[in-house]
Amino acid sequence: MHNDSVDRLAKLFLKFPGIGERQARRFAYFILTQQEGYVDSLARALVAARTHANTCARCLRIFEGSVESSGGLCNICSDEHRDQSSIVVVEKSQDIESFNRTDYNGLFFVLNGLIPIVQKDIIAGTNAQKLIDRVRKDTSENVLQEVILAFPVTPNGEHTDSAIRELLSPISLDLTITSLGRGLSTGAELEYADPASLEASLKKRE
Repeated sequence: MHNDSVDRLAKLFLKFPGIGERQARRFAYFILTQQEGYVDSLARALVAARTHANTCARCLRIFEGSVESSGGLCNICSDEHRDQSSIVVVEKSQDIESFNRTDYNGLFFVLNGLIPIVQKDIIAGTNAQKLIDRVRKDTSENVLQEVILAFPVTPNGEHTDSAIRELLSPISLDLTITSLGRGLSTGAELEYADPASLEASLKKRE
């Protein structure tokens, strides 16, 4: 087997979150040793997933589905029965799936990353400016009452919490900004949180 093929695949897998060089090479060798039918199915699945993926114009969540009849909104943002007075701000789109297993019935916003402790410009690299714009608009229309910050319990997650508070606090004196309580253990990712722990964190938010 030619090593160039392994190297090219490994470099692609290295871009996956949490994947190191050794794991990336294991994935590459696995793909290259599978039957042609499996590899073709995988390739088609990747293309199909990418083709049908859309980004919600309001919450910036990546989802699968049509936006033609909803003005560019996902099924959550276009649902008029959801509570419009609260927004949960999460790091990534898949974090929203965890909240869908709880009783929370409000809206969401995807920051699309965390703000590293060493980063001086707290606006750069995330959807922070778009969050500011949305919160400013929704509070001016007397719709939004609470922003719930829901980031992982890690150093960068806690730094992001503080930074976003600093950005949102001047917008309105009537806006309540809370964070998830300690129902989640230190280092926990929301993506893997069980519903009971997430429910406890929501109830204990402060």
